[in-house]
Amino acid sequence: MNQILLYCPYTQICYTGIRCTAETKNTPERTRNENNRFAMLNIQMFQGWNLTLKNFLLPMYCRECGERLLTEENCFFCPDCWESSPRIERPFCTGCGKPHQRMVGLGALSNYPCADCREAPNRFIRRTFGAAYYDGTISAAIRIFKFQKKRSLKNPLAALMLDFAFQEMNEEHYDFLVPVPLYRTRLRERGFNQSLELTELLLEAFPEAILDESLVRIRPTPAQSSLVSSERARNVRGAFAVKGDLCKGKRILLIDDVITTGETTTECARALKRAGALSVDAFAAALACPVPRFDL
Repeated sequence: MNQILLYCPYTQICYTGIRCTAETKNTPERTRNENNRFAMLNIQMFQGWNLTLKNFLLPMYCRECGERLLTEENCFFCPDCWESSPRIERPFCTGCGKPHQRMVGLGALSNYPCADCREAPNRFIRRTFGAAYYDGTISAAIRIFKFQKKRSLKNPLAALMLDFAFQEMNEEHYDFLVPVPLYRTRLRERGFNQSLELTELLLEAFPEAILDESLVRIRPTPAQSSLVSSERARNVRGAFAVKGDLCKGKRILLIDDVITTGETTTECARALKRAGALSVDAFAAALACPVPRFDL
């Protein structure tokens, strides 16, 4: 059995494969499966050439800068544009999750409640977490994910959330991961629930928790994005309910793609607490809040 080295000029990567000859095919120690194959190339080589062919026939370009993409990890944005969107980092509010203005040279950064949360804490949500600002490439990705039905974007968005969860969240604090539900007509139109898609991928960060879909939307509502801030609370009031009693006494992490005013997640938490949930936290890929400036 001889190794062969193939070079792909498009990706500029060398791929290692295995070539079978008559002599190696008859070697006693070869397995039956190996004997049935004339030539074997490893998975890396197949994947590399497959990606090369796709990029040649169906080229992909970054939606932000127009740069050609040579990866399948994110088929919509180049690594530079993706990484340039601001992430939420310490210090941030231990209530609403919004970042505080960060000062340089103050040593270790601790999270603490903002003035709004100290004066009027959310009665139904204990803590809110967001992985990034709803700004730039991240906001574009969420809109494409939901409204253009590009489901593959769940992977980079979930990866963003996983990075945040591993750094800032305690995996043992939750029994259930609960996606924000869609009403059945909206689900039929879209074909998928973006919050559920993210929740399934986030289970990796919370091995003690399970996915629960007891929370349901019981009436249709106009999209929150189409309403002004003052109309959003009224729009979702009474729109959610919980089936059964599985949530009773459970610590719940509510998952959504983006939290803007927080009215949707608050109303979901209201329904969960009414059903006996012990505590409810919320976690989104992005929070709609101003990007703070850095003071020297």
